Order: sequence, then C-alpha cells, then structure tokens
Amino acid sequence: MVQTREFDFTKVSALAVEDDAGGMAIIGVMMRYLGMKSYINTTGDGVVELARAMKPAPDIIFLDINLPRTTGYEILKKFRADQKLSKVLIVAVTAQDADTEIPKCMAAGFDGFIGKPISRARFPRQIKRILAGEPVWETY
Repeated sequence: MVQTREFDFTKVSALAVEDDAGGMAIIGVMMRYLGMKSYINTTGDGVVELARAMKPAPDIIFLDINLPRTTGYEILKKFRADQKLSKVLIVAVTAQDADTEIPKCMAAGFDGFIGKPISRARFPRQIKRILAGEPVWETY
C-alpha cells in the first residue's frame, strides 16, 4: 500500500461485490477511472474463490451488505476465516440506515463504511484514506 502524498491508484487491486446496477456502475467506473486493477462480482457467489485467484491479491474489497441469497456480513466471515485473505481491507457499502449499520459493521470487523449513494467526488479520497490505514465510516 502506498502511503505517500503522490498516490498511485494503478498499484491498487480492488474487488467490488455489488448487486445493484447503479451502485456497481459508480464503483466500477470510479475504479477504472482511477486506474485500479478491478474485479466485480454481482452476487457474492464464489467471491472468496475469485479473490483468492486475483493476481495480484486484492488490496481492498467493497462489499455490499445486501446481496442475493446472502449478506455482506456472511461473506465477511468467510474472508476473515481464509488464511490468505483474512487481512484484506474490506469496506461495507450500503444504502441501509447508517445509524444502525455502522455499529454493526464495526462489530463485525469491517475496515470501513461508505454509504450509498457513493459520492464520485469523495470516493477517491475515501479509498486513499482507507488504504493509508485511516478509519473511514461515512454515510456518503
């Protein structure tokens, strides 16, 4: 992870797990715009295997809380139980009520929280801060 003033997003490998087309469009476009090596999963199915196969391994995962047939909380548990992926930064991304979800996400072991709708203006700074080890728990 780069911790200098000149941040090179092209060195960041990211995975977004998002089933909402609008949310995925914003995250996907922003990751590509920043030059990140990015992968997308729209259901949560096989996402741990996908992350394990990523070359390079993901530096950060954006994980929607509400997914078909599962939750971001369940997927987070799988990542944390996986020896190779247990230390990857995982950020909850949701439109759920932040007052309720932020404490739950903190307790579950997420590394941050970005509420929807995602701000195109703030998203790059949020990613940079998270990768630098700064906690980001923001509603948008």
